[in-house]
Amino acid sequence: MVVKVNSRELQEKCGYTSHHPRWAVAYKFKAKQATTKLLSVEYQVGKIGSITPVAKLEPVSLAGVTISSVSLHNEDFILEKDLKLGDTVLVERAGDVIPYIVKAMGDLRDGSEKTISFPDQCPINDTDQPVDLTRVEGEAAWRCPNCVCGAQDLQRMIFHVSKDAMDIEGFGRSIVERFHKIGWLRTIADIYRLDFDAIAELEGFGEKSAKNMQSSIERAKQNPIHRLLHSLSIHHLGKKVSKLLAAEIKHVLDLQNWVLEDYTNINDVGPIVAENVMAFFQKPSNVELLETMESLGVNLHQKEEDKPRQVAADAPLAGKTILFTGSLQQLGRKEAKDRAEAAGARNLSAVSSKLNILVVGEKAGSKLKKAQELGTVDIMTEAQFLELVS
Repeated sequence: MVVKVNSRELQEKCGYTSHHPRWAVAYKFKAKQATTKLLSVEYQVGKIGSITPVAKLEPVSLAGVTISSVSLHNEDFILEKDLKLGDTVLVERAGDVIPYIVKAMGDLRDGSEKTISFPDQCPINDTDQPVDLTRVEGEAAWRCPNCVCGAQDLQRMIFHVSKDAMDIEGFGRSIVERFHKIGWLRTIADIYRLDFDAIAELEGFGEKSAKNMQSSIERAKQNPIHRLLHSLSIHHLGKKVSKLLAAEIKHVLDLQNWVLEDYTNINDVGPIVAENVMAFFQKPSNVELLETMESLGVNLHQKEEDKPRQVAADAPLAGKTILFTGSLQQLGRKEAKDRAEAAGARNLSAVSSKLNILVVGEKAGSKLKKAQELGTVDIMTEAQFLELVS
């Protein structure tokens, strides 16, 4: 069952993430639970260097599957749950999908349990160059800031080829891991200089599979730069901000010369993501990586898909700001916003002195009242808006 906020006004306040509304939540049956032993803790590294502890459990059957590994998320989670090696723990499948440790069964302890000590050096690193972990104030994760063993690069390559990033069809995690193990992939740039004759000789491939992979990689080289920016695994740089940056630059390496104000002058780009992108482009090895990729044929120039929508000077809403409130009868909210942008308007999220037009649907609330109090906002119905943009 999905429970939704039944007020358009409150839905607008709740807003959306990039993939779901914040005003709707699944209400599910109480998760099934079981107890088992916490045997050990292993560690994984992510594409931005986050070190994630993973509990290894005595295998236990739960809701039709056998659970033997559960993410412990971060050091704070371990401390908050007061988890110890050897504990009997209560496990459930959150939403009947994701295994989760609810708590340690403290009353079953016999004194043999051991404290879990979070490492202060990268536990993934298997070289003779130890790397101290760092933790940014306000964040829960410990990170490996300077990967020397290649584990972080592997995760970046896995993300780079994924559907959300460069979308290289037929090039999944297992293939990246296999090529990495062989020694063919060490950096993202290596993806674009693979030997397809050698790939064709691998067990499970063949000439046709190798050619299909080559075609997928060649197509990916021509991707718009917003995909490339997102694929670089820069901390906090998601799809939305990648598109905003791509709309402002002619070439990816233009970002080498940007200062903080260049980023924060763009609506919806905050100082944290700005500083992360700046730090990435100030690192010579990252610039060298992008230059190598460009030499291998990867597009670094702004494409039509990256450019902001061009609107004629005589468009009906050119230069205007607009906001929708209340329940629209003929258009969905997203479609209405798209129609407004196509007509030259810029969508705002709140009533202010910067607002030019408020389109009012049924059961309009506080936004209408505030616009009326301002006295500078042109208030129109959905029908009037449709007539204007048509």
